[in-house]
Amino acid sequence: MKTKKEQDVLEPEQLHKKQTSLQVLLPIIGAGVICLSVFVLLLVSTSTETQSTEQWAQISTMFLILPALFLGLVCLAFLILLGIVAGKWNNNWPPAFQKFRLMVINFEKNIQGLAQKPAQPLIKMKSFMAGIKAIFKRQ
Repeated sequence: MKTKKEQDVLEPEQLHKKQTSLQVLLPIIGAGVICLSVFVLLLVSTSTETQSTEQWAQISTMFLILPALFLGLVCLAFLILLGIVAGKWNNNWPPAFQKFRLMVINFEKNIQGLAQKPAQPLIKMKSFMAGIKAIFKRQ
């Protein structure tokens, strides 16, 4: 016969499933139900007045735009975090990965140099002409 202590012990998977449903799914579903009920209430209360409907249309547009902006900020923070983590991981990579990374960086520098070579004479000529114009403007 099992005692109460032995019966109350949950497996880790069961505990995780219980925590997931209580701490994640329940608040999300509750917030969704509250939002939907507020939107339905607003629709019903403003369906008779045209001026009020226009104002609520503008407010609902804000309700659509603000989550998108917030999601954009979250994505930006995630990208910044990835950059920081990648910078810290560069020091801890195995030597083979470090050599590969150096090869990629050198390849990138070569490609950038090739892309800048055709523009260098034009840049020099324009800077020379700008210098001559600056000299003649002073006199």
